[in-house]
Amino acid sequence: MEIYEGQTRDRFTSTCAWGTGYGGIKPLLKDIGLSYDDYLYHRGKTIYVSAHEKITAMRAPHLSTFDKPRLILDMADGTEVHYGSYVRPGDLESKFDMVIDATGPYRKVLGPADTGLDLLIPCVQYQVAYDRVPFDDFYVEPFKSYSGYLWYFPLRDGVAYVGAGDVTKHQEKRCQLFFDHYPADRVLKKMGKPIRVASPKAVTPFKRGNVVGVGEAVGTVFPILGEGILPSMICAKILAENLNDLDRYESEVIRTFSVYDDAYNFILKKMYHKANIFNTLGLMIRIYTFFRRHQELTGVDPGLRETIEVLRPFG
Repeated sequence: MEIYEGQTRDRFTSTCAWGTGYGGIKPLLKDIGLSYDDYLYHRGKTIYVSAHEKITAMRAPHLSTFDKPRLILDMADGTEVHYGSYVRPGDLESKFDMVIDATGPYRKVLGPADTGLDLLIPCVQYQVAYDRVPFDDFYVEPFKSYSGYLWYFPLRDGVAYVGAGDVTKHQEKRCQLFFDHYPADRVLKKMGKPIRVASPKAVTPFKRGNVVGVGEAVGTVFPILGEGILPSMICAKILAENLNDLDRYESEVIRTFSVYDDAYNFILKKMYHKANIFNTLGLMIRIYTFFRRHQELTGVDPGLRETIEVLRPFG
């Protein structure tokens, strides 16, 4: 196996908030001989959600942040990695029996989805340092009509990620409003890339010729949370188990992440002001049940009252 990576090794990073479910990622890493605790920055207890002019505290016993770039480099250790390689369609297909597209929102080799249902949300993120942190744990602000949200994810030693994604393209303004209230003492880095919130069923095909997509490239980002690290690792495991049957791989991913279809449908209804009790009640029940049964994956353990307060599903 060979890996082609656009970044150079000495400047390698990962443009995301580095947050995932502690109880979900830990056993996956143990299977490949790594300990998640070696990379852990912050393990949460609470996520504060600012919505509808109030802050709701939700239990988040598994939500955590970690040193994602170092983990990725360690996972690739022992594999031939071509750093600083920008791959275009046609560059690799004739050289290998299978090419795996793990380029997230870009699908650089696989190409765009055929469904017309894909959705990418532009994002910006700042790595900042506080002498006195504004929050002792995770904090998010969903935007009106669920066009996106702002996040504050603590890392360590007063350093945090503050970012926003907004389909209406006001993500920079959203971050500035946050900094107006909670000025950072130092801005260490600014970065940005879009995030795919469309579910797997909305971004088919998963394969073209001998190219197959994995992770965010095939929609494994939970639309409500924007979390794709752990789901993408689960997706990669499903691919590894079905390398000789890619049709089964696609069907298994769609089945495993079927609740993402519900969440995406819910988000679209909220965005386009079409949400009502008749078309969202069933979606909300399935989404809420998923949260309660899989908090080790989502990181969050919301109560029913808190969920309804935050999402306001019928308006």
